[in-house]
Amino acid sequence: MISLSNKIIILNLYKLKYISVRQWNKLNYFLTLNWIFYAMKAMILSAGFGTRLRHLTENLPKALVSYKGIPMIKYQIERLINAGADEIIVNAHHRSGMISSYFDSNDFGVKISVITENEILGTGGGILNAGKYFKDEKFFTVINADIDTDIDLKQVISFHISNAPFATLVVQKRISKRYLEFDSDMKLAGRENDSSDKDNLFAFNGIHIISAEIFKKGFEVKYRDILDIYFEVLQNDKSGKIFVKGFDAGNSLFKDLGKLENL
Repeated sequence: MISLSNKIIILNLYKLKYISVRQWNKLNYFLTLNWIFYAMKAMILSAGFGTRLRHLTENLPKALVSYKGIPMIKYQIERLINAGADEIIVNAHHRSGMISSYFDSNDFGVKISVITENEILGTGGGILNAGKYFKDEKFFTVINADIDTDIDLKQVISFHISNAPFATLVVQKRISKRYLEFDSDMKLAGRENDSSDKDNLFAFNGIHIISAEIFKKGFEVKYRDILDIYFEVLQNDKSGKIFVKGFDAGNSLFKDLGKLENL
């Protein structure tokens, strides 16, 4: 059950100052079902070259590569809309014109804006470059274009609201070449190193909920990894109040569609 304080947070996010008894009862009902019903902005990271799919991406952006007969980015659009997104930002670099044309030709019922990166900015730079769309929000959702998952994004958003971290990362116990280390409270502690406890290591699933405070940290828009930004924010925090949380995806499906064998 979501607490009274978190319901008030949700009302604030939805910009509701007054609510009737009937509306309050309806809010209680929706929240017990983990329904997040306020509008949300989101971003799909799709500027990569798709080097692991080279023969498919020489003349096609990775985000438009077919997965089960559908461009992989369409799955992310539908996931985000189902989670409450009413505005979606897509970054593009490799074959960016094809991504713009795709959205010119397909209406998903929500506002979709494509940001073309003349020079590729990486996950961190790409997010920072979209600041004008998100700076007035409480938070926004970011998802990689090249994943498949059955995780309930509404639950991740509810988790983020309840914990109020700088960012929430969807992570999982699965085989990976790169692991992140978390403490016993699932707060991000660092990258895997020689002294890491394997029980505290998780793979990142390419989904995060990020506080718009990221745009107030003075980061320059340039090529960089979003995880490096998180670590820098944590390192520079003198208050000890900033933290990044991991959301354990448990047994949820996860596929890296950047690998040919997973298409």
